[in-house]
Amino acid sequence: MKKESKKLKVLHIIPSLNAGGAEKLVEESTPIMKNVYDIDVEILLLTDKNNIFINKIKENNIRIYISPYQKIRSIKNIFYILQHIKKNKYDVVHSHLFPCNYWASIASRLLSKNKPKFITTEHNTHNKRRDKVYFRPIEKLIYSNYDTIISISEGTQQNLMSWLKFKNKDRFVIIENGINLEDFINAEPYKKSDLDSSFNENTKILCMVGSFTEQKDQATVIRAMKDLPEDVFLLLVGDGLLRQQNERLAKELEVDDRVKFLGIRKDVPRLFKTSDIIIISSHWEGFGLVAVEGMAVGKPVVASDVPGLAEVVRGAGVLFEKGNDKELCKTIRNLIENQKYYSEISTKCFERSRKYNINKMVRKYYEQYIKDID
Repeated sequence: MKKESKKLKVLHIIPSLNAGGAEKLVEESTPIMKNVYDIDVEILLLTDKNNIFINKIKENNIRIYISPYQKIRSIKNIFYILQHIKKNKYDVVHSHLFPCNYWASIASRLLSKNKPKFITTEHNTHNKRRDKVYFRPIEKLIYSNYDTIISISEGTQQNLMSWLKFKNKDRFVIIENGINLEDFINAEPYKKSDLDSSFNENTKILCMVGSFTEQKDQATVIRAMKDLPEDVFLLLVGDGLLRQQNERLAKELEVDDRVKFLGIRKDVPRLFKTSDIIIISSHWEGFGLVAVEGMAVGKPVVASDVPGLAEVVRGAGVLFEKGNDKELCKTIRNLIENQKYYSEISTKCFERSRKYNINKMVRKYYEQYIKDID
């Protein structure tokens, strides 16, 4: 009688399932790993707070473990992760985001036997640690403990390799992000008046989705609103420490009646389908998952020209100089006033989105897991 092959067992470690590109990736990819590739996949979180991307994972009966310490920066998490890995005997441990990439790396060093393969995914082209040269030797040590380092774009990998200065490049791999295209293609638009009583079907709606953090740059979009027609409105979806600062800016520029702060929403596909133009204004970006989502609804995407994001948008959507509200304003006007140009960019964006199918992405992750454990 033929012996059945052992099911692959994988643990994803991420600080939380709060709103964000990496969190969305874990939410969308792990059910496919389980249901299509028959991986015994589990997730370990460092906190149970604000886990808005947890429902799909629970619906697919994927086991979720939460650190008892509830503080993502507590070094006690290292020992919780270490004991958890020892107990559950994984084939692959896959970390995402800081400080999980640190805690998992240190835990790997403390394992002496039955050690799984350790993989981390780099989700951004920049972080504050890279502004401080004394962090380089620390990060070189942290990343040296990983068997494979996956980057979500060419720009992400180039920046990381330049920072770490590793001589051995074999462990670096690029796997571009993907989305569930059907969720966006088939989304049902709202009536514009359902979003706000002051809207009608001729209202032009701009939409940006992103946390109010240093990485994102809603302020440039708000400044661009100052010189746009009165029938142009901006929807800002997300939350974060800089939200109030941006609300004050809108009031100072006297555009607060045309800038709507919607907070965190779970109906982004419908919001995008209702909007006329999707904007991604960032100081830096690892990939630009939101750009692909905007493209998938067949709307023109306008994005800041930064590594990672530019790779996704260039040749399909429209790029503008980071922080240049005048150029952004001009781009928006061109799209609004030139229907032929608007349709041309919309079509190119939709065609580009098909390149980023999440099923292709998960297949590449699966192939990498198999390669690492062989």
